Amino acid sequence: MRYHISETIIFGGRVLEDKFKEKFLSKSELQTEIINLSAELELPKGTETFISDVHGDFGRFSHIMRSGAGNISRKVEDLFEGRLTTLNQKKLSCLIYYPSQVIRGMKFKITNRQELDQWYMDAFNHLIEILRYATNKYPKNLVKKSIEPNYWTTIENMLLIDGKYKTKNDYSQGMLKSIVKLGMADDFIVATCHAIQRLSIERIHIVGDIYDRGAHPNLVLNYLVDHWQNFDIQWGNHDILWMGTMAGSKLCMANLIRLCARYHNLGLLRDAYDIDLTSLITFARHFYRPLPNFEENLEIAPKIPEEERITDNCVQQAAAIMQFKLEGQAIKRRPEFHMEDRLLLDKLSQGKNLIELNGQEYEINNGCFQLINPADPYQIAHPEQVVLIDLINQFTHSSKLNEHMWFMADHGSMYLKHNGNLLFHGCVPVDEKGNFTEWEIDGHTYAGKALFDYFNEVLLDAMHHPTTGDCFNSDIIWYLWCGQDSPLFGKDKMATFESYFLQDTNLTAEKSNPFYQFCDDEAFIKKIKAEFDIPESGHIVIGHTPPTDESPLKAKGNLIMINAGRPKTENEGGYTLLYDSFDMQLIKLNPFVSMNHAINSMEDVAASRKTIERFDERKMVYDTDFGKKIQQHIDDLVAELHDNSEDDVDE
Repeated sequence: MRYHISETIIFGGRVLEDKFKEKFLSKSELQTEIINLSAELELPKGTETFISDVHGDFGRFSHIMRSGAGNISRKVEDLFEGRLTTLNQKKLSCLIYYPSQVIRGMKFKITNRQELDQWYMDAFNHLIEILRYATNKYPKNLVKKSIEPNYWTTIENMLLIDGKYKTKNDYSQGMLKSIVKLGMADDFIVATCHAIQRLSIERIHIVGDIYDRGAHPNLVLNYLVDHWQNFDIQWGNHDILWMGTMAGSKLCMANLIRLCARYHNLGLLRDAYDIDLTSLITFARHFYRPLPNFEENLEIAPKIPEEERITDNCVQQAAAIMQFKLEGQAIKRRPEFHMEDRLLLDKLSQGKNLIELNGQEYEINNGCFQLINPADPYQIAHPEQVVLIDLINQFTHSSKLNEHMWFMADHGSMYLKHNGNLLFHGCVPVDEKGNFTEWEIDGHTYAGKALFDYFNEVLLDAMHHPTTGDCFNSDIIWYLWCGQDSPLFGKDKMATFESYFLQDTNLTAEKSNPFYQFCDDEAFIKKIKAEFDIPESGHIVIGHTPPTDESPLKAKGNLIMINAGRPKTENEGGYTLLYDSFDMQLIKLNPFVSMNHAINSMEDVAASRKTIERFDERKMVYDTDFGKKIQQHIDDLVAELHDNSEDDVDE
């Protein structure tokens, strides 16, 4: 199954096509549509949230989405300041995030039926008030699409009720009491909470790296499919590995498998994508033995069965050696990549215990080069070839992987310009003077925006024309993963070999592109904006590089680094961004431990908020890209109405 999207926008629960081919049968229908669309232009701009580097951590991603990236707790505070204590505000927010779990806990805690019924009534009233607040910027048809159909009529009536009138209030309370008596209270609360979650965010921007490290990137994509209409993805270099593998790249596949083994995620390939790893595991366990430098890289080390540890270790070695061989072949095929410094296997000594780099010998730490042929170090051994062919055929024919990768392709891009902001995952490659790096390939030179556009075109072409043979497109996709001038990688090298086998930190260091040194230079950021035709008032939002000790805000907030997915330490919560009709806020997130911890601690998802920009006038739909599309549609409808009126006169 493939997902494809046309040149459309979704607003107010309806699809507005670029060409607006919908025809109306009567003058009154045209007039009604013009009136409705014109009214929608006057609504406040919806809230956008920006999140990057999810890296398969579905629990954390789900927590951020359930909380509206901190937007829901802000609404609760706005509504109930002075009416509910801080503790009760936290309880209410937690109920909205995890309704089913909180309800179970309350039913276990409150054994008196009358007290439980009162809790239901209080919860109903608070939730309806929040839902009413959340819906004030959306047209009715979009609100309806966000609510469980079975409860729409009831919730619609409650949203329209003005509580200051006693008769209306009695009517509302009577409905709620009936819901409790009929045993519908749990489902009603869950449906209301889910509606609040959906309506707290209008659009989600995922600024790269849904895949690798975490165990459930597939669940992240399933969540987007099931819960959201408006979202976009800017590909990260880890995403590129998976897309390239589906397109037939054995080199991307070797990297992908190595990372899965390194993070104890081989089960993801089996369970989510139906990849049978029997041939690989049998091969790896036969030719390799566990080594300390190939232990799993886990932030929180679970109790992994010994057999699985051995398998992870051996598979990681097998994949790494095949990766180094395939990389060597690609580098030799593509001298224009200028990656000769990554040809390392031919620098090994005869005994394979030393390697000569830059005229100096270094001792190899726990080598596993038994399948390296000194006469031809980059030759794929026959047993390796059998495994590679088996696996690449499985990956390219996996229906679920195809479905997810086409979903990524159809909803993604190398960069995005949206509502005056520029989003991309890594960097715009530049030299030491801050000039755009010129990248020459196939007789053409690309730099700046043109480089992004070129890579975007090659990747989509590779997916539309997959091949398991060595080809130009496959090599380019691999370059996007780890090449020096790849906008998605942004470093001088990927020191995988050195990190496994060498102790010298000077060799394992990966130098970032000079782009990052210039991020605080307002003149440089202005040049980037001009290159991508972004207004001076706009912002650049990037992922990939998590801020640590330094501020994520650069050049007076003109460039914003976010990383909300997999922080480097347990004390870091990462950052996300909220952009609504009033302001743009940087949200520093509290560390996420687990769903149970989040429920029990009731700790707000937002550790702190920093306003990057507060708007002098509230932004409305007519200020957005959507608004421009809608206005064009209105103009077309007015012209059609005018043409129809002239036809009536002629008749």
